[in-house]
Amino acid sequence: MAPSVELFPASELPFRTQVTLKDRARKHFHGDLKACELFALWQYECEVDRPATRESVTRCFPVERLFRRCKDGQKTFTVETTSWEGEGERKNRNGV
Repeated sequence: MAPSVELFPASELPFRTQVTLKDRARKHFHGDLKACELFALWQYECEVDRPATRESVTRCFPVERLFRRCKDGQKTFTVETTSWEGEGERKNRNGV
C-alpha cells in the first residue's frame, strides 16, 4: 500500500519545495519554480460507457500533467506543478 500523501493548496508549492522529503532544508534552492525546467507528461483517463454489456464503448481522454525539474546544488529533484501552473499558463505555453 502506498504511503499517505499530505494535501495542501497549490499556492504553497514554492514554500513546500524548499524542504526535502526528510524535512531538511534544501541548501541551494529557494522556491523559484519558474527558474526550473518545465516538462509535460500525457496520460489518458478512460471510461467505459456501459460496463455491463460486451459491446460497450471505451472512451479515453488525454490529461496533461506538468512537472518542473529543479537543481539543488549538484542534485536535481522533480515536482508535479499541474495545479500550480494554472490554466492560463498552459494556454500561453501551448499557444491556444
